[in-house]
Amino acid sequence: MTKFSLSNTTFEKLVKHLEEIEKGKKKLLEQYFPEPSKERYEFEKLFDDYVKQIEQLISNANKSRDEDNKVPFVTIGSEVEVQDLSDHETFKYRIVSPFHSGARDGDISYLSPVGKSLLLKRVGDEVEVNAPGGVFRYKIKSFRMRGD
Repeated sequence: MTKFSLSNTTFEKLVKHLEEIEKGKKKLLEQYFPEPSKERYEFEKLFDDYVKQIEQLISNANKSRDEDNKVPFVTIGSEVEVQDLSDHETFKYRIVSPFHSGARDGDISYLSPVGKSLLLKRVGDEVEVNAPGGVFRYKIKSFRMRGD
């Protein structure tokens, strides 16, 4: 992974975020995937890949004095704007934990088909989402890490 500049605030948020999601892994496994299954394996792989990317970002980051919330890829908590490639309609989502309280319009779990497809992607990436309603293709237009 190449060096990326993170504000001190964003760096600290990512360290705290990493601690929180690692603690939540067991709870997620027990609640959503109590038995060995293909879905459990896929979740563990997604989760482990996510943690690895966040750990690499933290260990390779240059800290800056800027006070922005820029990160190089979509993380849990990111607000993401996507464009549907079939009709060019745009949507905004915020990727949240399945245990997130205070849900609002546009919040999607990172365990949902859309949430899983967007994690760790970058601006300009195209994703294919296999959802119960069909297959959707989106292009990531922008994203930002939430400030709260």
